Amino acid sequence: MATFKAEVYAHQKKADGTYNIKIRVTQNMRKKYLSTPWYVTREDLTRSLKLKNQKYVDLTDDLIKKYRSRCDRVGEAIKSMTVEQVVEIITRDTQEVFDLDIVAYGRAYAKQLENEGRIGTARTYNVAINSLVRYVERENISIKEITVKLINDWILWLQKLPARKNRERGERAQSLYPSVLRAIHNKAKAEFNDEDAGIIRIPLSPFKKVTIPKVPITRKRALTIDQLQALIAHPYTMIMQPGTNRHNLAKDVFMLSYLLLGMNEADLYTCTDCKGGRLTYQRAKTRSRRSDKAEISIKIEPEAKALLEKYKDPTGERVFNFHRLYASIDTFTAAINKGLKVIGKALQIDDLEFYAARHTWATIALNDAGVDKYTVHAALNHVDDSMKVTDIYLRKSWDPIDKANRAVLDLIPTSYDVKEERYLPKQK
Repeated sequence: MATFKAEVYAHQKKADGTYNIKIRVTQNMRKKYLSTPWYVTREDLTRSLKLKNQKYVDLTDDLIKKYRSRCDRVGEAIKSMTVEQVVEIITRDTQEVFDLDIVAYGRAYAKQLENEGRIGTARTYNVAINSLVRYVERENISIKEITVKLINDWILWLQKLPARKNRERGERAQSLYPSVLRAIHNKAKAEFNDEDAGIIRIPLSPFKKVTIPKVPITRKRALTIDQLQALIAHPYTMIMQPGTNRHNLAKDVFMLSYLLLGMNEADLYTCTDCKGGRLTYQRAKTRSRRSDKAEISIKIEPEAKALLEKYKDPTGERVFNFHRLYASIDTFTAAINKGLKVIGKALQIDDLEFYAARHTWATIALNDAGVDKYTVHAALNHVDDSMKVTDIYLRKSWDPIDKANRAVLDLIPTSYDVKEERYLPKQK
């Protein structure tokens, strides 16, 4: 344990006859000497150069108490520190001005997630941050402002938000958004605090006293077989230019997802590997969290070939040309969901969303095609935590999910004419 002692040294006598009081720091038999702001004369010292003036005795005692207090905050870790590390801790300016804009920090982290391919997670983080910005009506929010009161008030505000146009009022935001902010806050504490060294730049832990509402059970978005058949039979609208009609695009991409085991929009937009009658990709949502990079290989069934050919990327850069039609995954997703709202209204399917394709495939596979739950789980490219160790030793075979998809597609005819009729203005 570090020890401290106020001392004066004869060889450090200044020209004016004064001595600077030093604090000797000893740690593991090594010493360092710290200057103080105080200078004493011979009258303040005993013959052996010990302090006798009570004023300076009290001042140095108080300083040593402060040093000991800072060491105490470090706890047991102080024992393994060098004397240089101890000096760094006790001399650090306790009035260090630290602040962090939680909005800028959160958006930077969302960008990092996006660069790692976690597009959906990045989007969720940005939406949550934007919600907080709308609530406080400011773009800059100090991490010091993230208090129990602010979080609870924000949750109440989220609970009272009206539903978006043509949408049911959701309850997920009041659970999801504060959870995202908690993750950002915890990440900042882990990055900027160093408890072992006694560096606590972000002392508050407001989420320990906040009860975040539980995530409501996800609304079942699967279509019934009758609804799916109606969507397949739903006619295209006439187009001016290929690829510009959101209604037709929405139908096609929804069916592509259904035919390709519920493949999501981010993966449809970015996939690059289609050869030998198989489409292989790493699922963007989970590839950074899995040792197998969430890779899956899907057999291209005859029902999907017309749509693959229709949206084939002519450059060969990617499997589909969606990146040539839309500048980003977000604009692509928005176009699909806007088109699906039109289709849903026509077919009287409330709040039809793209993710329903994935839910529909899984529901039909399990309930109607006789596919076991484990195979459905694998086809959706989920991970069974209980099988992680076993999976390390097994060579992955795609045969079970190929058979599952064939069983699902055999139940309902899904082929339709993918040619769109072009609108030709009347000649004057």
